[in-house]
Amino acid sequence: MATTPDTPQAPQEPEPTTIGSAYMQDDGTLEMSLRAVAADGTIGEAMMVVAPQDARYADMVRHLGGIKPGEGKAIPPFPSAKG
Repeated sequence: MATTPDTPQAPQEPEPTTIGSAYMQDDGTLEMSLRAVAADGTIGEAMMVVAPQDARYADMVRHLGGIKPGEGKAIPPFPSAKG
């Protein structure tokens, strides 16, 4: 009886440990440099500035685990929407 070899699966790409870096200005404004690389090699980069009065501000500070004026931090990946 002939056996069929298992079809190899493509290796899973490891989740990145960081998606960029954040720096808090003296006035509390967050400056974030973001980078993503897709499975096909496409690279996306963005610069995002979030002021303290922005509706997203508190969530971003919480995602960073807190940040103080003059401090820089790596930005961890956001939770994946994949199930």
